[in-house]
Parts: sequence; structure tokens; C-alpha cells
Amino acid sequence: MLVFPPVYIFIVSETVKALGSIEVLNNITSFSYEALTIYRSQTLTQNYNLQHSDQSVSAAGSQIMSFKEGNNTLYERIDRAYRYNDYWIWAWPELVPEMNYSMVLRDGLHGFACFNQGQNSFYADDPTQALGYADAYLTDYLVYQAHQFAILWLVKQFVASPSVTAHHLEDPLTGAVLPAIDHPKLGLTLVINNSLPYMVRSYEQHKIFGKSTSDVIFSNYSMFGSVLFPQRFQTVYNTVNMVEDFFADNIIINPTWSADYFEPKSKTNRTAPAQSPEHPRSEAHEFFESALWDGPFTFNVSDVVVEYPVPGLLVEFDEGFLITDASPFRSQILLDWVRKNSRKNITHVVPSHHHRDHAGGVGDYVAAGAKLVVPEIARDYYKNVNGGQVEFVTYTREQPFVLDDGNVQFRSFWREENPHAADWSYGIATSSCPKNDTGVVVYVADVVDPGSVPAYSTSNALRWDAGYARQFILNAAQDGVPRSSLIIGAHGSTIEFVHNSESLENVANITGVVYPDIAVKSLAGNPNCY
Repeated sequence: MLVFPPVYIFIVSETVKALGSIEVLNNITSFSYEALTIYRSQTLTQNYNLQHSDQSVSAAGSQIMSFKEGNNTLYERIDRAYRYNDYWIWAWPELVPEMNYSMVLRDGLHGFACFNQGQNSFYADDPTQALGYADAYLTDYLVYQAHQFAILWLVKQFVASPSVTAHHLEDPLTGAVLPAIDHPKLGLTLVINNSLPYMVRSYEQHKIFGKSTSDVIFSNYSMFGSVLFPQRFQTVYNTVNMVEDFFADNIIINPTWSADYFEPKSKTNRTAPAQSPEHPRSEAHEFFESALWDGPFTFNVSDVVVEYPVPGLLVEFDEGFLITDASPFRSQILLDWVRKNSRKNITHVVPSHHHRDHAGGVGDYVAAGAKLVVPEIARDYYKNVNGGQVEFVTYTREQPFVLDDGNVQFRSFWREENPHAADWSYGIATSSCPKNDTGVVVYVADVVDPGSVPAYSTSNALRWDAGYARQFILNAAQDGVPRSSLIIGAHGSTIEFVHNSESLENVANITGVVYPDIAVKSLAGNPNCY
């Protein structure tokens, strides 16, 4: 009887042979990727379009990624410098535009990630100050990412593992079918093309996209010493979203480093990697690579309801509440607060747009029974929220969303070519039968940031939002929003517990729009009001 070796052994052996040989690979215990000319990154959280990345974080930069193996441990060091693109600088004029940090990490049970120099945070007052040890969730992501990029180390893990399995992987868009091998302990899939590593795939559970793929793709193989190395590295999310792209101009094999090259220098407490359902790996991945990771959420009810009010309007109807926007983590706290303080439920959630700080928590409201109200073009984007169990209410420019119980009304407006995001919308709330002296509240996210703090004030016209604000004001006039309305902004200042507000007329004046005199009574939702 002929006994054939398992398919995975053939795939692994052919891959090792294509790279060099097992002897060559075993003699390489350390290496560095020197990306001196191209380091670029994009965000998943702040795009204009719904279905693919179009907003960069790093427009230009450089980095050195160094790896060392020893004592069953993988060591990594990243020295990265880049500059934010104009989107971020205009959004935050006080932002330090350059990031420059050095980080070391180790994997294993006692693994850690430590920033010895600088940090990667949009929110940091002084990003040149060393962050020290990263929190458990960021550490988990960074270690996992190191496993994907350390390609020679990873191939050797597949060679040594007795539990590797083989199969074929089909690209959902191109239809290409490639051999793949799974490493169950590492939770990674190595995909092969022409006997060379083509891609390392990992799977993540994303709160909006559901089950997602995060791939590191290798290309532009060149010989360094006696082994083939890829020079192009691209991180691609869900097949179409390019998150990271760099080119290794040089790869150094078995370099000589100082004894402390991979050593942490922080005196803060070391944190081992960990995951949780509240902070899945996908979240640390998405926010860190956008320089928006600020650690695990620690606010309580008082923070969300009083000191730092949740962005959005909570509008009460006879049958329940409608809420605009769904900030991640705050949404669950607000749900709990409503349950404790009212007999009514939140029946509708109306995100202003898909950016994660405004829609990351829609799944909490949907899981609690709320209907998800979005422009028709955004329906497909949210289809996997709450495991696909979503009750949608969609609307268009011609037919805005209207909820009216005879006492209170809420409307949400959307149109093509909106500012800020393709699905961006704004909402108004007022009486069902308003009089000309009745108040009208307009909820606006991002395009107007009201307040009285000079650095953030629309009145001082220091924010990039002024250009977007003009477009919004012109749209509001066409939609019949009265000049006397009060704008409530998702962002801005909260001075003396007064939420972010600005008169629509004042914003019109700032943006140079001669706003028409629209009667509040024209908003009457019931023809029998008068």
C-alpha cells in the first residue's frame, strides 16, 4: 500500500524550498524590514464612502520592523514616523502633525507591548511622551499582528506544528483559488501562490461588519542573502480595504543589535495580552491603525449622562424614545439608564452617518429591539449588525424619515453629495403642530461643532467644519428648516453642563449665507393642526 504524506506537508515543503531551504531558514533567527521611502495607512473609521477606504491617516512616512526569535519567544521592535494627512490636521488645528514612536513587544503568556518613545494617539496632548506599556487589548492586537508580519518565523511555525490542516481558499471577488494551510494554535491561515507565501489571513469579529478578514499580503519577492523575502507588505481588511502599505527598501538578515534593543524601558505596570467581547481584537486593530485608540472605555453612567453627555438627541414619543447617533460603549450605558429611569424603550436609532464614533453602538440598540433608521444607500453597510438580525427603516432625499405621534415629530434629511460622509444626515425635532414661537432643535454631527471654547468654537471659525457648515446651511434652507432653530452639535464644548448649541442663524451668518425667513408653522406634520 502506498502511503502519501498529508497535503499540508507537501505545501509547506514546497514553500520552504521556494524561499530557500529549511537549513537557510533555520540559520535566520533575526531580520529587519527597512521601509525608508513608503509607509502609508488608511482608516476604516472615517471614510466618505461606505464600501471601501478612501481616507488616509499617514500620507507619508517610514518605519523599521525588526524581529528576533529565541527561547520559544518572538520579539519585535517597530520604529515608525509618519505625518497625518490634511483631513486630521484641519479637523484639529492644535494637533501635532507628526507621529514618531518606538515600540517593543514579546509574545507568549508573559507577552507585552511597550512604547519606549512616543505613542500613536490622536488624543495625546504630547505624543512625544512615551506611553509605556500598552493596555491588554492593544497588546493582544500588536502581538497578533507581529505573528502575521514575521513571515520566515511564521513559516517555521507551520513546519514545526503537527496540527496544521490544508484546504483551498477562493477570493470572493476575483474567483482565484489558492492552496492554504491553517495553524489552529496561532489562529492564522497561510495562503500560497506559486509556492511562495502570498497572504496571512486572520479572522476578526467586527461590531459593524460581523465576521471579517484581516490579511497581510506579500509581493515583490527579491533575494536577500540566500533567501527570498517579500518587499511589499499590505494589510487589507475584508478583501477591499487597504489599511496599511509599505515597501521594504532593504532587509537585513541576522543584524547585530545592542543588548537592550528589544528591551522595555518603562516603569509602568506591564500588561499581558487579553481579549474581551466588549473590546474585540477588531476594535484595537481599527482604532490603533487610525491613531484613535485611547485604551478601554471606562466611563460610567454619571460620565455619559451628566459630565460628558452622550452625543445625540433623545426624543420622547408616546410609544418610546428615538435616539440620534450611537457612540460605542456609551450606547449600552444609555440603554441601561433609560431602563432604570423610564418605562419606555428606545424604539428607533438614527445614526447621523457611519463613522464609528457615531454608529459604533448601533448593534446595542438593535439587539435591544430598536429599529435602525438609515438612508437607503447605507442599508447594505449595516446588514451584518447584530448577526444580521436588523429591522431597517430606510429613507431617501425625496422621502425623508418622519416619526410623528401627534405631539412630537422628528425628521431626518439626507441627500446625495452630502458633506463629510456619503450617508451623512441631520435631524430636526419639534412639536407636531408648532407655532411660530415653538422651538425647533436641529441635530448636526461634525459639520458644525458649536460651543464657547475658542479652540473649538464655530463662532471663531477656527474649525475645518466651516466649509461643510455652509453646505449644510444651504441644504437646511432647501429642506424648510426655520432660521430660528437651535443647532445641537455632536461635538463641541460642554460649558457649565450646557450641551453643544448654536443658533442656526448665527451659523448662517458665519458661513455668509443670507438665510430665508421660514415660518416654524410650516413644519406642521398634521394638515389638521390649524
